[in-house]
Amino acid sequence: MMRRTFLSIAWLVALAVLIAGCSSSQQSVASSTNTFSADSQVNTILQKSCYQCHSTGGSAPWYAAVSPTYLAANSARGVLNFSDWQTYDAQKKSDALKSIEASVNGGSMPPGDYTALDHSARLTDDERQVLLKWASQPAIPAH
Repeated sequence: MMRRTFLSIAWLVALAVLIAGCSSSQQSVASSTNTFSADSQVNTILQKSCYQCHSTGGSAPWYAAVSPTYLAANSARGVLNFSDWQTYDAQKKSDALKSIEASVNGGSMPPGDYTALDHSARLTDDERQVLLKWASQPAIPAH
């Protein structure tokens, strides 16, 4: 009897994982229209690795949402929110770019506890270099 209950629970968990995985991929497609740079490669990297926590439209897969860093995502959005990027003045963008450069260069972004669960958010060495090059550019004033 106990084995049947365990199997039923395991089946329900597997079904929930499948449903959650499908819904999270649909949400990331909807967020792909935001741009932060004239370089589409930068936009793609930011959306893949940063947008989940640093955007009001970001939504991590359920398994990544259990990381301590992601649980603090509301505070991450307070520090840098790509949903509001176009409203930032030149000084705020410049400060954000310096912070991005320091965080990516130092290896603290994206955080290890988050990328351990959401492997798609990890930065390759090439992606890291693209972001560092972008973040080291002077901010262009918003139009």
